[in-house]
Amino acid sequence: MNFSEYLSTSKRMVLDGPMGTELHRRGIDTSLPLWSAAAIRENPAVIQAIHIDYIDAGADIITSNTFRTNTRTFRKAGLTENDAKLATFRAVELGRNAVNNVSHKDRIWIAGSISPLEDCYRPDLSPDYSTALLEHREKARWLADAGVDFILIETMNNFQEAKAAVEAAVETGLPVALSFILIDKDHILNGGKIIEAYDQLKDAGIQLFSINCCHHQIISDFISKYSRKIRLPLMVYPNAGHNDRVTGWKTDPDFTPQSYSKIAARWFEHGVKIIGGCCGTSPKYIQQIK
Repeated sequence: MNFSEYLSTSKRMVLDGPMGTELHRRGIDTSLPLWSAAAIRENPAVIQAIHIDYIDAGADIITSNTFRTNTRTFRKAGLTENDAKLATFRAVELGRNAVNNVSHKDRIWIAGSISPLEDCYRPDLSPDYSTALLEHREKARWLADAGVDFILIETMNNFQEAKAAVEAAVETGLPVALSFILIDKDHILNGGKIIEAYDQLKDAGIQLFSINCCHHQIISDFISKYSRKIRLPLMVYPNAGHNDRVTGWKTDPDFTPQSYSKIAARWFEHGVKIIGGCCGTSPKYIQQIK
């Protein structure tokens, strides 16, 4: 059974939590431009340990640490296209090693992460469609060749780049999930309308529609307004705080693992298929979802 077939079952699933902020919490350097990708060469054992902790917490899906393993980012760090490719393959291997090192009665799926090519919170920096298509096509092929179960296009901040990434991912023949970051319940970060993005991409070959990397209240409002209009399986994974473009990150002290358990239960009741965690959450949050 592949991931698309598994999605058609009635089973709810738990996605893992973040890699980047969890590496930072464990004392690993996540400075830009490589962010979490630097740890693939410098601290691979920590990456594998984080994957295992998420699986032990109850995650049915772990996400490869490939959020920033694209050629564009590696060149900013003075590295090469081949370095980016090797890092992508190594990151998927670390995820697979984690799955193989944990005794688990159910299958653990590996999602291959594809991120925006530039800063997630700067949609104005996004390249044109043709450029984005070429660069996402390269990354999607690497992930497919590395053996992920499906491709997770995440934290997309504008429709144009999301469409290019979807086209590139669908070409691999793997199942594809698409996740947007919202500024409010109605709008993608760049101001585009989320329901229009869904309507234009729902038949483009994606099997899973998602919202991530924003505050849980925005996601709750989105679910309340749109869950009945979303015909694809729905996945959500919120931040444990807010990211303000001016003042930076602000943790939400009221968003604890225990409070998230209650929020996630309501989301499942509204028909959400998969729930996980994004920036600032941890294995403790994933355990509470489970």
